[in-house]
Amino acid sequence: MTRLEERYRRVLRLLPASYRQVWEEDMVSAFLESGHTDDPETAEFLADYGRPSWPEVASIVVLAVRLRIGSAGAPPRYAAWGEAIRLALLAGMLVNAAVGMVVALMTLWLARMIPLIPAPPVLPEPPGYPDSWHRLSLFTALTGLLWLPAFLALVSGRWAAARRLGWAAAGIAMVSAAATVVVVTPQRWSGEFLYTLGVDALLMLALAAFHRGVAPPQRRPWLAGFGVCTAVMIGYAWLQVQSMTSPPPLDWAGLWCLVLVAAAAAHLAGWARRRDRFTAWTPALAILAFAVLGLRLVTLLDHARYGVAGWHPATVPLGVAEAFAVAVVAFVLTLLSARTLRRLPATANDATAWSSTPTR
Repeated sequence: MTRLEERYRRVLRLLPASYRQVWEEDMVSAFLESGHTDDPETAEFLADYGRPSWPEVASIVVLAVRLRIGSAGAPPRYAAWGEAIRLALLAGMLVNAAVGMVVALMTLWLARMIPLIPAPPVLPEPPGYPDSWHRLSLFTALTGLLWLPAFLALVSGRWAAARRLGWAAAGIAMVSAAATVVVVTPQRWSGEFLYTLGVDALLMLALAAFHRGVAPPQRRPWLAGFGVCTAVMIGYAWLQVQSMTSPPPLDWAGLWCLVLVAAAAAHLAGWARRRDRFTAWTPALAILAFAVLGLRLVTLLDHARYGVAGWHPATVPLGVAEAFAVAVVAFVLTLLSARTLRRLPATANDATAWSSTPTR
């Protein structure tokens, strides 16, 4: 075995073991054949000093991710991981869709552009912000509506349309963020804002979990969840507007901490009655718990960085308690997920059914 072949096999260890048992030899042969040369000196040099190219390594990494999120014919353990990622992604898209719609409605209402609804109270202008900031805020709020058709396409099983709309929504959000650098000084950027952009980027990457071997989700529960989520956020936004001079102690991150803990408690109560039955919602909620915990910690750092001016005095102590509660929930869900996933086979009954073709 040459050094080059050893390096290829080392990179292929990124793939699941059961997949390598079937396809490793074919893949190594194909990689070595692609770099074959008739020049003996060049061939000897490549055998000793050659390395897999970056495109080859990238293709293996992409394949490893696709296999572990449940490609067609995947073993039960990886299929379960894929289902969990899809559930977490659907929940994230649901939240973005509801946020996009509520923010757009609130922005139009505060700008007095909805004539059929009574005019809102006059809010103080943000100090130090130029006039162009208001136009940029209106543009960002309206383009955030793209998350709604992306979510609807996802629950309808139209994966390609969902990817295009989601990429457009995330791309416009990043362009708006870049424009904010020009319009507003960088010191006004918060960790919460940057964290939200990072989560949106991860959502777009996770859309690869929806491929041609995946059945569309049940539409009615997700649409009902969207209605409930929208109602909760409208109530929270209305509370924020009505209490501008004395904001409530529960901030945005705290709201999602409460929602996550409540959802996890309901799930764990049901899990205790069906311990012998695996549900992908356990690892899905674990993923969401870590995402919410990250948001809570980032906002606490923002409070430490910018001070608590404009916030209720109880926001930070309450935020610390919320972070602790979410961390406990994430720990419990992770333990349960690891234990249940470990019991699922990591090898397919028919290993050749685990397709090596790219998923779509």
